[in-house]
Amino acid sequence: MLRALVIVLQAMLAVAFLGGLFAQVVVIPTAAADEVAFIPPYESVRVPFVTFAIVFVACGQILLVALWGVLHRAGKGTVFEPGALVWSNIAIGAVAAGTVVLGSVCGYVFFTDIPTPYDGMELLGLWMGSGAATLVAAVLACMLLVVRHWHRHAIAQRAELEQVV
Repeated sequence: MLRALVIVLQAMLAVAFLGGLFAQVVVIPTAAADEVAFIPPYESVRVPFVTFAIVFVACGQILLVALWGVLHRAGKGTVFEPGALVWSNIAIGAVAAGTVVLGSVCGYVFFTDIPTPYDGMELLGLWMGSGAATLVAAVLACMLLVVRHWHRHAIAQRAELEQVV
Protein backbone atom coordinates (compact mmCIF):
# COMPACT_ATOMS: atom_id res chain seq x y z
CA MET A 1 0.00 0.00 0.00
CA LEU A 2 1.29 3.47 -0.81
CA ARG A 3 2.93 5.09 2.20
CA ALA A 4 1.33 8.48 1.40
CA LEU A 5 -2.13 6.91 1.34
CA VAL A 6 -1.52 5.21 4.68
CA ILE A 7 -0.41 8.52 6.22
CA VAL A 8 -3.46 10.37 4.88
CA LEU A 9 -5.84 7.68 6.14
CA GLN A 10 -4.15 7.57 9.54
CA ALA A 11 -4.45 11.36 9.76
CA MET A 12 -8.16 11.09 8.98
CA LEU A 13 -8.60 8.44 11.67
CA ALA A 14 -6.74 10.65 14.16
CA VAL A 15 -9.00 13.61 13.34
CA ALA A 16 -12.07 11.41 13.78
CA PHE A 17 -10.75 10.14 17.11
CA LEU A 18 -10.10 13.69 18.34
CA GLY A 19 -13.55 14.72 17.10
CA GLY A 20 -15.04 11.95 19.21
CA LEU A 21 -13.04 13.10 22.21
CA PHE A 22 -14.31 16.66 21.68
CA ALA A 23 -17.86 15.31 21.45
CA GLN A 24 -17.44 13.39 24.71
CA VAL A 25 -15.99 16.31 26.64
CA VAL A 26 -17.82 19.31 25.19
CA VAL A 27 -20.63 18.63 22.72
CA ILE A 28 -22.63 15.90 24.47
CA PRO A 29 -22.74 17.48 27.96
CA THR A 30 -23.43 20.94 26.52
CA ALA A 31 -26.20 19.72 24.24
CA ALA A 32 -27.79 17.85 27.13
CA ALA A 33 -27.64 20.94 29.35
CA ASP A 34 -29.18 23.06 26.60
CA GLU A 35 -31.96 20.53 26.08
CA VAL A 36 -32.74 20.47 29.80
CA ALA A 37 -32.78 24.27 29.87
CA PHE A 38 -35.27 24.22 26.99
CA ILE A 39 -37.38 21.33 28.34
CA PRO A 40 -36.96 21.11 32.16
CA PRO A 41 -38.78 17.75 32.58
CA TYR A 42 -35.83 16.08 30.83
CA GLU A 43 -33.57 16.78 33.83
CA SER A 44 -34.39 13.36 35.31
CA VAL A 45 -33.01 11.52 32.26
CA ARG A 46 -30.09 13.76 31.40
CA VAL A 47 -27.40 11.73 33.20
CA PRO A 48 -28.41 8.33 31.73
CA PHE A 49 -28.59 9.65 28.18
CA VAL A 50 -25.30 11.55 28.48
CA THR A 51 -23.71 8.36 29.81
CA PHE A 52 -25.14 6.30 26.95
CA ALA A 53 -23.88 8.83 24.40
CA ILE A 54 -20.37 9.10 25.86
CA VAL A 55 -19.97 5.31 26.08
CA PHE A 56 -21.28 4.89 22.52
CA VAL A 57 -18.75 7.42 21.22
CA ALA A 58 -16.03 5.57 23.16
CA CYS A 59 -17.01 2.37 21.33
CA GLY A 60 -16.59 4.27 18.07
CA GLN A 61 -13.17 5.45 19.18
CA ILE A 62 -12.10 1.90 19.98
CA LEU A 63 -13.24 0.91 16.49
CA LEU A 64 -11.11 3.73 15.06
CA VAL A 65 -8.08 2.44 16.96
CA ALA A 66 -8.70 -1.04 15.51
CA LEU A 67 -8.92 0.43 12.02
CA TRP A 68 -5.67 2.29 12.69
CA GLY A 69 -4.01 -1.02 13.62
CA VAL A 70 -5.27 -2.74 10.46
CA LEU A 71 -4.17 0.21 8.35
CA HIS A 72 -0.73 0.20 9.97
CA ARG A 73 -0.36 -3.50 9.19
CA ALA A 74 -1.55 -2.90 5.63
CA GLY A 75 1.13 -0.25 5.22
CA LYS A 76 3.79 -2.67 6.43
CA GLY A 77 2.42 -5.54 4.36
CA THR A 78 1.69 -7.72 7.39
CA VAL A 79 -2.10 -7.94 7.14
CA PHE A 80 -1.97 -11.67 6.47
CA GLU A 81 -0.04 -12.62 9.58
CA PRO A 82 -1.77 -14.23 12.59
CA GLY A 83 -1.23 -11.15 14.79
CA ALA A 84 -3.52 -9.14 12.54
CA LEU A 85 -6.54 -11.03 13.88
CA VAL A 86 -6.18 -9.12 17.16
CA TRP A 87 -7.36 -5.96 15.41
CA SER A 88 -10.35 -7.82 13.96
CA ASN A 89 -11.26 -9.02 17.44
CA ILE A 90 -11.01 -5.48 18.81
CA ALA A 91 -13.23 -4.15 16.01
CA ILE A 92 -15.83 -6.87 16.61
CA GLY A 93 -15.75 -6.17 20.35
CA ALA A 94 -16.21 -2.44 19.82
CA VAL A 95 -19.18 -2.95 17.50
CA ALA A 96 -20.69 -5.52 19.88
CA ALA A 97 -20.29 -3.11 22.81
CA GLY A 98 -21.90 -0.34 20.76
CA THR A 99 -24.77 -2.71 20.01
CA VAL A 100 -25.23 -3.35 23.71
CA VAL A 101 -25.27 0.39 24.40
CA LEU A 102 -27.91 0.96 21.70
CA GLY A 103 -29.97 -1.93 23.06
CA SER A 104 -29.67 -0.41 26.53
CA VAL A 105 -30.99 2.90 25.23
CA CYS A 106 -33.90 1.08 23.61
CA GLY A 107 -34.68 -0.80 26.83
CA TYR A 108 -34.27 2.29 28.98
CA VAL A 109 -36.70 4.29 26.84
CA PHE A 110 -39.18 1.40 26.81
CA PHE A 111 -39.15 0.66 30.54
CA THR A 112 -38.60 4.13 32.03
CA ASP A 113 -41.33 6.66 32.54
CA ILE A 114 -39.75 9.63 30.79
CA PRO A 115 -41.65 12.88 31.27
CA THR A 116 -42.53 14.61 28.04
CA PRO A 117 -44.06 18.02 27.49
CA TYR A 118 -45.55 16.90 24.18
CA ASP A 119 -47.72 13.96 23.15
CA GLY A 120 -45.00 11.31 23.60
CA MET A 121 -44.31 10.75 19.93
CA GLU A 122 -40.69 11.82 20.40
CA LEU A 123 -40.27 8.95 22.86
CA LEU A 124 -41.82 6.52 20.40
CA GLY A 125 -39.40 7.81 17.75
CA LEU A 126 -36.45 7.45 20.12
CA TRP A 127 -37.50 3.93 21.07
CA MET A 128 -38.03 2.82 17.47
CA GLY A 129 -34.89 4.59 16.25
CA SER A 130 -32.70 3.05 18.92
CA GLY A 131 -34.26 -0.35 18.24
CA ALA A 132 -33.55 -0.04 14.52
CA ALA A 133 -30.00 1.15 15.22
CA THR A 134 -29.49 -1.85 17.53
CA LEU A 135 -30.57 -4.17 14.74
CA VAL A 136 -28.25 -2.49 12.22
CA ALA A 137 -25.32 -2.63 14.66
CA ALA A 138 -25.98 -6.33 15.33
CA VAL A 139 -25.93 -7.03 11.59
CA LEU A 140 -22.66 -5.09 11.30
CA ALA A 141 -21.14 -7.15 14.11
CA CYS A 142 -22.20 -10.36 12.35
CA MET A 143 -20.70 -9.10 9.08
CA LEU A 144 -17.44 -8.37 10.87
CA LEU A 145 -17.46 -11.93 12.22
CA VAL A 146 -17.77 -13.23 8.65
CA VAL A 147 -14.94 -10.96 7.50
CA ARG A 148 -12.79 -12.21 10.39
CA HIS A 149 -13.52 -15.78 9.35
CA TRP A 150 -12.40 -14.99 5.76
CA HIS A 151 -9.33 -13.22 7.11
CA ARG A 152 -8.39 -16.23 9.20
CA HIS A 153 -8.72 -18.51 6.16
CA ALA A 154 -6.62 -16.12 4.04
CA ILE A 155 -3.89 -16.19 6.69
CA ALA A 156 -3.96 -20.00 6.72
CA GLN A 157 -3.80 -20.18 2.92
CA ARG A 158 -0.90 -17.75 2.83
CA ALA A 159 0.98 -19.86 5.39
CA GLU A 160 0.36 -22.95 3.26
CA LEU A 161 1.55 -21.12 0.15
CA GLU A 162 4.73 -19.99 1.90
CA GLN A 163 5.46 -23.62 2.90
CA VAL A 164 5.08 -24.73 -0.72
CA VAL A 165 7.23 -21.94 -2.11
